[in-house]
Amino acid sequence: MRSLLPLLVATLVAVTAFSAPGADAAWTPIANPRSLVIRQIGNFAVIVYSNADPHRMRPLALVNVVRGETQPAGSGITDYRLVLNVRNTATGSTGLYQTVVRGRPGTRAKTWELLSFVQYKQAI
Repeated sequence: MRSLLPLLVATLVAVTAFSAPGADAAWTPIANPRSLVIRQIGNFAVIVYSNADPHRMRPLALVNVVRGETQPAGSGITDYRLVLNVRNTATGSTGLYQTVVRGRPGTRAKTWELLSFVQYKQAI
């Protein structure tokens, strides 16, 4: 029995490592990227990014969410990878940005986190 214990522990560790939520979870396309919830997440990303530097506010506004994907991050938290159409309100120009936002649906804004916000480069 003693010789089986290390094997059992190693097996449990391996199973836990490979089944942990968000470890290598696949991104799942969002069926309706224009839904109110997804639009609110996109708007959150634009507002946080616009106000990230108090010395250089960016005059940006969300036009629409072009597409998006979700991925579980564990403990009921979800990562949202969105492609946003964003307008510079000072110049009127628009551009596409890819953002990743992490949060738990149904919670307050302060529990959400902007992980990235970069200009979107479409694959050719």
